[in-house]
Formats: sequence, structure tokens, C-alpha cells
Amino acid sequence: MSPSEFEQLAERTDLTEEEVRAIVSAATRLYANASAQAGRELPPLTPDVATTDAITLACALLRSQDLTPFDMAMWFSKGAKE
Repeated sequence: MSPSEFEQLAERTDLTEEEVRAIVSAATRLYANASAQAGRELPPLTPDVATTDAITLACALLRSQDLTPFDMAMWFSKGAKE
């Protein structure tokens, strides 16, 4: 998919919960694999993603894995400082 196709996908409102979950799951695995390949934490978002949108996803990801802010702090300290 081209970047413009991803942007069009982001604007869709007709996707089911299952489709959104599959897309986010695939993007999560893609990001983790690319970061592992690069040997560093990659910038995960484009500058046009609002802070509110980013933190909404971050909180949902924590809840989906039954993690707490304390758990997050431990993992956060392992991330690359750029």
C-alpha cells in the first residue's frame, strides 16, 4: 500500500471492530519487527498524528495487555533515547 492508501484507510468509518483490531495488530507486529531489525526504537508516528490520538491508542494497548502504568514505566526505561 502507498502512504496515500494508508491515509485513506485512516479516514474510513465503515470498518468493523474486527477489521480495526486486525489492522492495529498487524501494524503493531510490523513496528516491533522493524524496530528489532533496525536494532533501535523507530519513530512510530508521522507528525500529523494528534497527541490525543497517540495517547488514546497507548492507553488501549496497555489495557489490552493487562498492563499498568508501572509496567509501562519499566518498559519505557528500556526504550532508546534519541
